[in-house]
Amino acid sequence: MKLLKLFLVVFLQIYAATSSLATPSVVIVGAGPAGIAAATRLLESNYKNILILEAENRIGGRINSVFFGEAYIDLGAEWCHGKRDNIVYELVKDFNILRHTEISSTVYHSSKKNVDEEFGKELIQIMESIYVPDGHRDEVEGKSVGQYCIEKYNSTIYEKYQKYPEKLELAKSSTDLFHHIVLSSEGAFSWFEPSAKSDYKDCEGDLNLNWNGLGYKTALEVLMKKFPDPSKRLPLTVLFNKEVVKVLWNDSAEVVCSDKTSFEADHVIFTPSIGVLKQNHERIFSPPLPLSKKKAIRQIGFGAVMKVAMHFNNRWWSKTNFTGFHFIWSEDDKAIVSKEFPEGPLKEGRSWLTELFSIIPVEHNPNVLIGWLTGDMIPQIELMANETLVDGIEFLLNKFVGHKYNITKPDAIIRTFWYSNPHFRGTYSYQTVEARKNNVTAEMELSKPLLNLEGRPIVLFAGEASHPYFYSTVHGAIETGYREADRIINLYK
Repeated sequence: MKLLKLFLVVFLQIYAATSSLATPSVVIVGAGPAGIAAATRLLESNYKNILILEAENRIGGRINSVFFGEAYIDLGAEWCHGKRDNIVYELVKDFNILRHTEISSTVYHSSKKNVDEEFGKELIQIMESIYVPDGHRDEVEGKSVGQYCIEKYNSTIYEKYQKYPEKLELAKSSTDLFHHIVLSSEGAFSWFEPSAKSDYKDCEGDLNLNWNGLGYKTALEVLMKKFPDPSKRLPLTVLFNKEVVKVLWNDSAEVVCSDKTSFEADHVIFTPSIGVLKQNHERIFSPPLPLSKKKAIRQIGFGAVMKVAMHFNNRWWSKTNFTGFHFIWSEDDKAIVSKEFPEGPLKEGRSWLTELFSIIPVEHNPNVLIGWLTGDMIPQIELMANETLVDGIEFLLNKFVGHKYNITKPDAIIRTFWYSNPHFRGTYSYQTVEARKNNVTAEMELSKPLLNLEGRPIVLFAGEASHPYFYSTVHGAIETGYREADRIINLYK
């Protein structure tokens, strides 16, 4: 009888353990592309006990498509970069959504000096020939992308324009514009931070495919089966305004939120940005992260890009074939602009206005323009009042193109706060010179899960910064969400 009782106890324990293992619970931290990809992969593999905790009040993370004017604009990720081996393109290619974006080559000078259209196009082409995001350059290790670009750019313009002093001077003045264009791709505060040689890989095909007024959110809607037929949407459970402040992990995990709610799970997939990890990993994880992962978090680069979307009641710019403006500052104008427009932050004598380098139109939104700002003053610019920001942009537009257009004030704006938002702390990651010195890249180190004593993954890491070569992209983020979902699925096969 005692043996029978003992057998029953052991049987019940084994049954409970295997039952739990057969239907593991998974908490996903973050409802950005990595988190949504992980959740949809698990749901489609018949895993039902899935919960997403999202600190914001919306799905999307660094995808933030907002209806503004007459169509959706993207305050975060904006273009599908390439076709081949791009999961985003594969998701939507059959729906005839994506369109080519005409990149502007129209350049204006701060002195209102005429910049010939063909010469402006030449300058942009020189920049594009030197810098592409793909990091597989024929270059030595240890050099920054800034060093690489300056060396190549200077040698190119001297060779091309040495007999044309005026063109050479304009080309030299364009170095700052080149800097800002590179930063808009790298996501850094300075082009001396990212490594010239990197593991980043471009997908073949058009690198600037826009969403035809529907917004990047469409990719997430396809992932969630909400598009094209909403009746087939997957049953995702997302709790909003749930900022995770603690992840306690051992043989299982407990996730604690700032509102004191907590959730237990067999596995946690952690997807917040590398910016959040840089700021908070010491207080979030208990036990602490391994030293190798802490080092990876420190070494991965992360900065911010800023956008200002402006709606104008009356369209004052060209009604046909308009692709936007780029701005070139003379050294004299840079030196005095802070006196001409003294409002707003300064850094080492530089006005924040010099960080605004481009104004572009938006698909299917005839009365909307978007201003792009990059550089090390973004944290301060994000803190500016709307009124100062609008007045400054109006001043800049009058300074550069006021002789050609009758500039008016926007009647509405939307601006980004990626750096100052504690749930992001920046926009996208890049590979630093320091990180390239390791045998294992920082991105690979970040992607390693935290294991219990039995070697079972308890806390798994996804997000663009954990992709070995598609970091900084949505397609990279989605692949990492799939990767970590598959890690769990394979565990229970």
